[in-house]
Amino acid sequence: MIRYLKHSEIDPEKWNLAVRNSLSSTIFAEYEMLDFLTRPDTWDALVLDHYETVMPLPFRKKGVLKYVYTPFFMPQMGIFYRQDILMSDYVHFLQEISKHYVLADVLMNEQNAQDIDELEFPPHFVSYTLSMHLTYNELYSQFHENTRRNIKAALKHQCRITVQEEKVADIIALFRENKGSEEAVNFRDDDYARLQMVSDYLLEHNLLEVYGVRTNDNKLAAGALFVKDGKRRWFWFSGRDNQLSECKPMFLLLDAYIRDHAESDLVLDFNGSSNPNVARLYQGFGGLKLLVPFIRLFKNKLWEILLSERLSKL
Repeated sequence: MIRYLKHSEIDPEKWNLAVRNSLSSTIFAEYEMLDFLTRPDTWDALVLDHYETVMPLPFRKKGVLKYVYTPFFMPQMGIFYRQDILMSDYVHFLQEISKHYVLADVLMNEQNAQDIDELEFPPHFVSYTLSMHLTYNELYSQFHENTRRNIKAALKHQCRITVQEEKVADIIALFRENKGSEEAVNFRDDDYARLQMVSDYLLEHNLLEVYGVRTNDNKLAAGALFVKDGKRRWFWFSGRDNQLSECKPMFLLLDAYIRDHAESDLVLDFNGSSNPNVARLYQGFGGLKLLVPFIRLFKNKLWEILLSERLSKL
């Protein structure tokens, strides 16, 4: 039986046990992280029987209307289960969502992507992953020629790599002053504050790797945050100084990260992107495309008609 639980009704210990034992276990779906990534008491959940299968439902309100969304900085959501579930269970979970919300935009997870094909949802989110089990030289040989050329160009600028030296706040500021100033970026002050809070939590628990690139006159040219998540390493957040783009700092940074983690059983998840230029960067490092379903549900046909035109303009 699928139960809809309000935030106050969720048992944190049972929830975390369910997520950690699931086939698609991720720290981002654990109780504490969901609290950090949303506003207080703004995620509920669907729970099958005694927490055998769970699904977080972060929500927002517009007037009296509630809708499910995927929070910023949340690379995976979806349904978390310990063993393969029937396609009918997927359907029942999605039907249950529609009983409680007028709209739901849900990024699923990698395991869901393998099981959900029969429902014919288009894989809207594109990520790239790189297995780092080979030696660095073997991994480097798989880099695209343009990537190797950019790395060599970066080395000529005599930049240096920093590890666990940069402040998260400086990397956030680097993003805000450059990419974050673009009209298409919708981060608000409280989003950046949430990013800092989550980063502090991850650092406290030794789950965040902080890489930076500094020029020979010690200017911060780029910085990145990598999240340790089991055997996965998320390229979670980064910032780059546009005025120092000739230094090719992001090429240098990613190359250094891959070099440091070569010959391990880890997988680097570049965490996107559908942007062709960014996708080309990740592919250039040997990243393999991974498609993850992004599901949009409406309460009923009437709400689909009422909301579809408005959503198309967002």
